[in-house]
Amino acid sequence: MMGAVVEGSLEGAEDHPDLAAHAKGEALQLTTALLDGATATGEPQLRPEVTESNLDAEPPTVVVQDCMDNTHWVLEGADPLDPQERNTRLFIATVTEEDGTWKVDDLWAGEYDAC
Repeated sequence: MMGAVVEGSLEGAEDHPDLAAHAKGEALQLTTALLDGATATGEPQLRPEVTESNLDAEPPTVVVQDCMDNTHWVLEGADPLDPQERNTRLFIATVTEEDGTWKVDDLWAGEYDAC
């Protein structure tokens, strides 16, 4: 899902055709809103980790947490960051399985530099 967001941001897209393949509900709305035609350069560093899983639930659910480093993913027109500082943001995604497909159903984005 975040790969589609990053790819879309490099093109200044309003949305990305792959978002609906990886996200639904609130997560799809949030990631589409993140794009909103904004253009960025570079890429974030992603290090997702599964923090919870309940594969016996209906639907099966996995929670993924990532303290995404946005230092080198810069929005066009934004002030350059001090190269000695890191620009991080915590993301927590709830991923559910339906009909053999896993999609991010809920996505929470924390404050910058809070992780």
